[in-house]
Amino acid sequence: MTDIQIFPYFNSVSLEVFPCLEASEGRHAFGGFQAMAYEALEVHDVRMTGELSVGATYIGVGKNQANEQTQTHWMYCTQVAPFPTFGIARNHRIPGVTGPAPFLESSLFAHLEPLRNIVGLNVTPVTNHSISEFRLGDEGELISSAFGAPNVMGVQVHSPFLPPHFLIGARDLVITAESERTGQVMVMQHLTCLRASAPAIFVQEVPS
Repeated sequence: MTDIQIFPYFNSVSLEVFPCLEASEGRHAFGGFQAMAYEALEVHDVRMTGELSVGATYIGVGKNQANEQTQTHWMYCTQVAPFPTFGIARNHRIPGVTGPAPFLESSLFAHLEPLRNIVGLNVTPVTNHSISEFRLGDEGELISSAFGAPNVMGVQVHSPFLPPHFLIGARDLVITAESERTGQVMVMQHLTCLRASAPAIFVQEVPS
């Protein structure tokens, strides 16, 4: 975005407001993940014309890449320095549930813990006693959605070798992995495969 103005946002209050900052350029990001949506803005080359407060709500107006006037959703201020950032996460399954969202430059996921020896389990549904193991990869990471209300946990596999029933769209999967830091074995259930190529991504299913 260019030629940006940031205005205070007061929900359900009719009030004339003036911009609290002007910026020549900024980066605007938005997207979705399962039932959650996010939108975020960071601005540069800023001229302050008012006051910003982290946690307060604001709305941005500017021009997009087509030089058309555009407006953001209202967002929380998440950072004032070294440059202002704004963001909001919304849960479509629970109306009215919102939270701050970071500016997601490269990934929807936060990397929490390095993993190794990542194994998929297949339980035979008839008896629940026969368990097959499939080595999915040597290295990966415990991940969570970088935004959301609530966040979603999952597993990322760096160089995956996946059996057919662990490919995109497969549901109710079980994966075990070992923490590289502590050696502790963790078990994650009710996973869905979102991506089968490197890196493969499995996330826990969100209840309807």
